[in-house]
Amino acid sequence: MGHPVSGDDDDSFEVSGPTHMRSNGASKIVIDWDNPEERRCAMACLVKGTYVMENEASKRRIYDDQLGPAWWETFGFRMVKPFINDTHPYDQYSYGAIFSLDAPYPRHPSTPEFVVVFRGTMLWHPKFMDELLQDFWVLFNAVTDYTRFKRINPVVHKVISSSDSVWLAGHSLGASMALEMGRKLMLEKGRNVPTFLFNPPHVSPAPVIHDLLAEENKTRLYTVSFMFKYALANMFPGYHQHTKQLFQQLAPWVPELYVNHGDTICRGYIDYFVERQLVYEEHPRFAKTAGRASYRDMFVCMFTDKVQPHLLPSARLWANSTCKEDAHDLRQWWKSNSDLALTTTQYGYDPRNGALSAWP
Repeated sequence: MGHPVSGDDDDSFEVSGPTHMRSNGASKIVIDWDNPEERRCAMACLVKGTYVMENEASKRRIYDDQLGPAWWETFGFRMVKPFINDTHPYDQYSYGAIFSLDAPYPRHPSTPEFVVVFRGTMLWHPKFMDELLQDFWVLFNAVTDYTRFKRINPVVHKVISSSDSVWLAGHSLGASMALEMGRKLMLEKGRNVPTFLFNPPHVSPAPVIHDLLAEENKTRLYTVSFMFKYALANMFPGYHQHTKQLFQQLAPWVPELYVNHGDTICRGYIDYFVERQLVYEEHPRFAKTAGRASYRDMFVCMFTDKVQPHLLPSARLWANSTCKEDAHDLRQWWKSNSDLALTTTQYGYDPRNGALSAWP
């Protein structure tokens, strides 16, 4: 009793957590919230905690001490509210939680008061088909239409209205949830919420293009594609103006995107921002318009006015080129910088003239 069974070391903070952050065997880890590396590690651990919490519940594991709380309590957080799918009273499961940080007052400006966290898909979960269904909503850019999102939306808005220091975080499918929540808060309330997205899915042919073409040919292909998108966007003036307005509203919001070069699920974000900037440097007129356009969105625009563009005007992209055998694994994101090969680039959009920019 009190010890996880064989094979559960992955859920143990003591075994699998960020041991490099421990100092002199202290039971608590004090985060420097101005340090990007420590912010990344802490947010990744909170997301991991939601996985462990559901893992323990779904497998009916019994311990003297649960493994989940260590992933947030070690950093001074306490769970305020788990997100529970209770559609069926006798078949409930969690997919995220709201955490509160116990910090001394006055609170440091860089310190979050609440963090809203969403886990990703659990393929071995007893409710596997329901988990998989969530991914299809991402595929069709309809996360906000799904019941899970609609149910938590008012809860998150309530937290937002009670605090001016709320963060969002998620991994994989959970990153899509956090991204759409952050986007919605920016558009509807003008709230620029710090958002941490680990391996966020990006539906595009980018991984295939990346594998088949050399860099020079890839840029040529994207240039031709941008020119074609430019022409198509001007054929749909309503869509053109709608995306322009959205980009202007969203430009100040700069979510943190943590992606891996070897991860086909999120690889599209790397190519989207990199190629967008390369095309802009040679053909700014095309890139300003085409950078907001999506073939999928324009296709939907042919049948309905309710188009929800999924592209981002601004972001800080953290790209890792190690851990390629586990490129979509969350655990890479609580490792130290010395264990990763990270590059960081911030991409921006000027709402005044549509100019695109990139800097380290």
